[in-house]
Amino acid sequence: MTISDQELLKLQMECTVFFENNPYAYETARGLAKKLGRGVEPLEVVLNRLAAISILDKRGEGNMAIYSYKTPYTQNEVEIH
Repeated sequence: MTISDQELLKLQMECTVFFENNPYAYETARGLAKKLGRGVEPLEVVLNRLAAISILDKRGEGNMAIYSYKTPYTQNEVEIH
């Protein structure tokens, strides 16, 4: 089964929103597939992409890999000199 770039992008946004809304979630591709009602294979592609661009943390490899949200760094205070 091949999946279009458009579908991958849609799935990438779906995963990003899931982890933003559940910042303390730790999920495997299989667990997330059940929650989102999606296939495991396309999810693995998307989750690895999100980990590569530092949106998610990835611990482990293969079907045992666990993904979690990587909170973006934000600076709360600005010093004016």
